[in-house]
Amino acid sequence: MKKSIHIIGAGLAGLSCAINLLKENNKKIILYEATSLLGGRCRSYVDKDLKCKLDNGNHLIIKAYKNTFNYLKQIKATERLIANDKTFYPFFDIKKLEVWDVKPFSFFLPWWILFSSCRPKNVSILDFIKSLKLIFAKKNETVANLLEKNTNIYNKFWKPFTIAVLNTHPNEASARLLRKIIIKILFFSKNPLQPFVVKNSLEDSLINPAIKKILKQGGRIKFNARLKKIKFKNNLANEMVFNDNSIKISENESVVLAVTPNIASKILPNLKTPKKTNCILNIHFKLSKKHKEIKIRQGSFFIGVIGGTVDWIFKKKNILSITISAANYLNSLNNNDISNLVWEDVKKVFNLKTCEKPKYKIIREKMATFVQSPKELFRKPSMHTKYKNIYLAGDWIDTGLPATIEGAITSGYNVANYIKKI
Repeated sequence: MKKSIHIIGAGLAGLSCAINLLKENNKKIILYEATSLLGGRCRSYVDKDLKCKLDNGNHLIIKAYKNTFNYLKQIKATERLIANDKTFYPFFDIKKLEVWDVKPFSFFLPWWILFSSCRPKNVSILDFIKSLKLIFAKKNETVANLLEKNTNIYNKFWKPFTIAVLNTHPNEASARLLRKIIIKILFFSKNPLQPFVVKNSLEDSLINPAIKKILKQGGRIKFNARLKKIKFKNNLANEMVFNDNSIKISENESVVLAVTPNIASKILPNLKTPKKTNCILNIHFKLSKKHKEIKIRQGSFFIGVIGGTVDWIFKKKNILSITISAANYLNSLNNNDISNLVWEDVKKVFNLKTCEKPKYKIIREKMATFVQSPKELFRKPSMHTKYKNIYLAGDWIDTGLPATIEGAITSGYNVANYIKKI
């Protein structure tokens, strides 16, 4: 009789866990999703107002995301990503009206910093050498503690890099976690920072191919199955209670909670999890013929922005998508005020004079990630719980990685690899 693996939550952590267990002939994989949509924070939907498909957010995937590319290979979706023609990140400074490219082309070590054409404008090699103090970061130090503020390298490189990767302002962001990312990138074989984006949608690239593979190989997916509680006996989970039914769990079966930390802590009341969260705000503008002047640099699909409200601008066909990370400071503003602030930035980036604001949709992910500060990192649990047959997966689990797509997929793989051995 096959041993059932019950995976609660069908975001990337749950999907990657399921995908990695499919080849285990003695295991029956069952995914439970509380809603009618799979993907967690990687969702796509058809918006009724803009009358087109939108992603709930924008995600840059870099070549150093080893497990993400393994996952894409497993679900046969590698070709559903597209990359910049070359490894470069175009930037625009709204306050100084300056443009430059960061070109981290390196093999093995960051030789690119030796070339002024590859560094941010007015940033020297010496500036990067001074930043080596990050390598010696202590457990409780933040990025802003170690780096000198109001310098070109801080404003043009470390601040946008920290906010993009950690969704946390340098004043709070863990310097030690950023160090781990830097080291991971430094010793990646070739072009670790080459950026990729999804070709059509998050759903088309990361979710639908996984669903197809899971169902084809005998896995099951239950939609609208919201887990309310788990009953225990002798330090083991023995029953899952859903909104409309209960499922008994035998002693040799496993439960993977691939859910958000607030849900996990309700199911397992004594579980220590990160508490403080940061918002990511995305605004999608539907462009018309009036906006034909809006063009992203040839060879790229995005542009980074500093000195304004906007962090990143992506363009896909007639949709201009804006991402603002660590956006808690905007929570008190209404959508109209936010759209006005953002559109003013867009006008400066693309040198638009009288271009009117198009129709838009704002998506606020108020609890997109936890604040990746030293204090909150201390609250990250391991995949193991005090119950012998319950495991945790998600971008908030202690994998040594930040709360990113790579962090979520890695956590799913880690749980799957452990379950294979038992």
